Amino acid sequence: MRRLPKVRAVISCLLTLSASSLFADAPALITPDHAETIYRQLVEYHWIPKTGLFRSFPDSSDLKLSQQASTYEQAAMGLLALRFGDRERAEGLYEFFKKTWNAGPQDPGRQKSGDRGLVNFYNAHFGSEGIEKTIHMGPNAWIGLFAARYANTTRDRQALQLALDIQYWMAMVLPHDRGGVAMGLRNDPYGASWSKIYSTENNLSYYAFLTELLRSPVIDKAKRVAITEERDQVEHWIVNVAYDPQTKTMLRGINPSGRDTIRALDTTTWLISAIGPKRLKERGIDPYLMMKKAESEFEVMINGLRGVDPTDQAEADRVYVELRSQMEDINRPGDNGHRVSWYEGLGQYILAWSLLAEDSARDKDHIKAAECARKAETLTKEFDRAALKRFDGARSYAYATPGKFFRYGWGAPREADEGPAASLITGVWRCFAGLNYDPLYGQSMKTAPTVRVSLPKEFKLVPSKQVVLYGTSEDMTTEAWRALANEDWQHAILQARATIEEWSSAAKHLQKMKDHDEGRVVEYSGKADEKLRVFKYWALNDVAASYFILGKALDHLQDYTGASRAFSQIVTHYSLAQIWDPRGWFWSPVQAITEDYVLADRKNYGWVIPQIYAEGSRTGKTPF
Repeated sequence: MRRLPKVRAVISCLLTLSASSLFADAPALITPDHAETIYRQLVEYHWIPKTGLFRSFPDSSDLKLSQQASTYEQAAMGLLALRFGDRERAEGLYEFFKKTWNAGPQDPGRQKSGDRGLVNFYNAHFGSEGIEKTIHMGPNAWIGLFAARYANTTRDRQALQLALDIQYWMAMVLPHDRGGVAMGLRNDPYGASWSKIYSTENNLSYYAFLTELLRSPVIDKAKRVAITEERDQVEHWIVNVAYDPQTKTMLRGINPSGRDTIRALDTTTWLISAIGPKRLKERGIDPYLMMKKAESEFEVMINGLRGVDPTDQAEADRVYVELRSQMEDINRPGDNGHRVSWYEGLGQYILAWSLLAEDSARDKDHIKAAECARKAETLTKEFDRAALKRFDGARSYAYATPGKFFRYGWGAPREADEGPAASLITGVWRCFAGLNYDPLYGQSMKTAPTVRVSLPKEFKLVPSKQVVLYGTSEDMTTEAWRALANEDWQHAILQARATIEEWSSAAKHLQKMKDHDEGRVVEYSGKADEKLRVFKYWALNDVAASYFILGKALDHLQDYTGASRAFSQIVTHYSLAQIWDPRGWFWSPVQAITEDYVLADRKNYGWVIPQIYAEGSRTGKTPF
């Protein structure tokens, strides 16, 4: 009996050694060469040095989408750059978002409200706001997380200030309820009440951001207390509002109609990443049981490969039926049980299993630890079997198999000419999962094999084939006006033609609508409702403006035939267009063509307006 404590000590020592060496012989989920090859591909195929941004889907046949840089994805890429020690790419991203954040309230569109916040997408080539200009809390939280980690890594005080500014805006400006933070400040004109929608995923991102800020050694006591209190309140919302103790699952969020019970995989994986298994168990949530439930709900087999769907079978069926009845272009597939395989989510899912393996090893539950580790390893092999092979020597990954995720939301992007489009964020999460690096919590796992990576010494960037901006009709027209003002005639011509090609169908539809609804141009006396009536016909106005720009540029180059054809298109098809002058009024392109070209130069432009040509013929003053 006297020797019992000594025996216990020996057993404890053996258990400790077993726990620390549990993964010593386990294969790494990525090799250094593999990780470095993925990283090289992300830089060479996605990075735009001019702006410092990374294109999300550079080879998608959707030309608008191929130029877009998702704000959340830029932050994730910045975190991966820090993990690789790539100061150049990380600094470029930080500088872009610092400049953009500071310029926000000076933007003409935000001057009245003084709104801050970063939009959901930017154009990677031009640095302008992208196709989704909504300001959501989640992407801003990710940029804040990146800025805070950049500051903690480099000791850059300006980066810390950017992170603090973003956090102050989120804490003091965005609506709060029971500790949670709303998705946005402004409501969508199309019906989404962002100020009343509380997203679980967004609040988990914010929680991770606050955790990283609290790691800063230079934040003063008052700020540290305020940030800690804010994080405690967010955790309260996550644990007591977003978590459903009856089903032991996470709600997708809260909206004006009540609880959003649609199942979403990332509410589970990001919960485990952001808060951590240990803290969740302290709060009465079993992360292992949640992942086992996720295993049954979200895992799918598509084209012989195991993966994960962003939602469960019930929602997949619901999306397919509802979208099929409405004849929408994008829907879930008719086969495979309407399921899709989401590769970005697979990386997040693998990382969550690895986190559970580490947690189980720390608790000396070696059987569960081995089970979770095997799960991560098996899924990683499936992940790499789905890798795209077309890039020479590169490792690229698609975003998802074809289909729409939820009734309202994202789906797989339009494919490239060679097959599925390469996805920035999927490559990033493949690296995170392989390196056992949790970007939300900001630490590598101690019980997993360490993968030491080196930054490639040089990159051979793939040149972009596109020279014109693709985005909204307003963005594209604005870029054409800018080129014209700078007397960059060729760019103005190319940009105007691209805008016309992209939006002329919508413009002709709105011409017919305006002819039916108004029957004439709208009289504008400065009233807000009159302005909205004109802007209602957005594509009509933008396409007519693009034809006008095209005509002016061709006229300067003395291509009078081409210019007159451009002007004729306005007169024939877009006669009710009205173009906004930033000085405060609308003008008619038909009237401008008449006065500045037809009457001023009858020889070259008289035939553009048939009535003027006929009048000239009657009086003998023919233009030829």
